[in-house]
This record gives sequence, structure tokens and C-alpha cells, in this order.
Amino acid sequence: MASERAGNDEKGMTAAETPFPRRPSPWPRRLGTAAAILAALLVGFFIGEQEFAPRRARLPIIHSAPTYTLVNQLGQKISSQSFAGKVQIVTFLFPYCTTLCPLIAAHLVNFENLEARPAGIAKKVEIVSLNLDPAGTGPPQMRAFLKQYGWNPEDPAWQYLTGSPAAIRRIVQNGFGIGYEKVPISSGKPGETQMVQPEVLNPLAQKAHVDYDILHNDAIEIVDKEGRIRKIFQSADTVSPDRLMKVVRALLGERN
Repeated sequence: MASERAGNDEKGMTAAETPFPRRPSPWPRRLGTAAAILAALLVGFFIGEQEFAPRRARLPIIHSAPTYTLVNQLGQKISSQSFAGKVQIVTFLFPYCTTLCPLIAAHLVNFENLEARPAGIAKKVEIVSLNLDPAGTGPPQMRAFLKQYGWNPEDPAWQYLTGSPAAIRRIVQNGFGIGYEKVPISSGKPGETQMVQPEVLNPLAQKAHVDYDILHNDAIEIVDKEGRIRKIFQSADTVSPDRLMKVVRALLGERN
């Protein structure tokens, strides 16, 4: 009997100590499935964002810029074709100006020194200015104008261009749409109505003592790598270097 009980106890112990077969836990599999679903949802979200996110609109093409061959501040012939592949910042300046032209020149110097060169894009951008007094001024006055507002006239990154009065009229007025007119400086006689404008120091003008002024549209026009006008800034004297930089970057980044 004792042996029988012992046998039963031995069998009981064996049964108690033998573990039940365990079912594999479903959690790792469920977590793996959830992670896969989440990943798929994220991929779909980002694809949807790229598909439906509004893209920044390209600047409109206004019209083609005029073509020409003129003379720069160093007396060298310069063709507009030499600017192909670059973004041009085009301005219209009078060397004896004592109002807005000096301010525009200062902004352009700051654009080059504070924006274009630090960003490494200076060689992809050309500053082009057209002389609005071709009959009264030429390369010597143009060099002096650039120098007194902080630009080295020897630097080809800024081309200040002039030509015959007829050629400048065709390019500036007919090509870029900029009106300008030579007018006598008011004598200040009693009863005369005079236009009030802020005066900016221009040593070149003080030395020349000219008796006339050039009235003109105050504008900056941006020409793209293909020679097309894409942006016109009115009130050019108020256009900051960073505003110019945004437009230049946009045009440099375009794929044709």
C-alpha cells in the first residue's frame, strides 16, 4: 500500500511539476503589425503632403529684355549676350543725381557685400546699370559715381553702361519701359513751383555744377538667366538687399 501510495505520489509530483504547454504571446506579433501600419500611414501622409501642398508660384515672364552692345565704366565694349546664364539686377542711374540714384547704388553695394558674396552666388549675378545722361557723362563720371558709393570700378560684377543717346533711348525707354527726361534745374525765381525731393550727398555733382537734372522712373528690373524680365520693383530706393536676394535665389533655382 505504501509502495502504491508512493507510486501515486510520484505520479502526482510528476504531473504537478510538468508545466502546461504555453501558447506563444500574441503581443510581439500585434506590435509588429501596428508598427507596419503606422509606417504605411506616415509614408502615405508625406506622399500626400508632397502631392497636395501648394507649390510656390513661379515669377511671371513679363517680356524679353532688350539686346545691345554698349560701353562700360572702363571704356570696354559689353554685349548683353555676355550675361546669359546669369540673373541680372538692372537699374537706371544718372551720375550727377542727388536724390534717389545714390541710395539705389548703396543698396546694390550692400546686396553684393552682405548677400551675394557670403551666399557664394556672386558669380551667378550681374548688376547692370544704364546711364541716363549719355550726352553729358561717360565712363570717367560713371567710374567716379561707383567709387564714391563704395564699389571698385574695376570689378566686373557691376557693369555701368553707356552709349549714344539714341541707343540708350531705345534700350531704356523702348526695351525696359523706363521713361526719363532731361530738365533744367529750377532757378528758384519767385512764383515758381518746385518739386520737393530729399537731397543725398553726391561729390561728383557738387564738383560738376551742372544746370540740369534727369527725371526718371525709379525702378529695378530683374532679368532671368534666359534674358527675360521677371520682376519689376518700383520705388527702387526702398528695396532692401534681402528682398533682392529672395528674387535672385528663386530665379537661380528654376529649372528650365
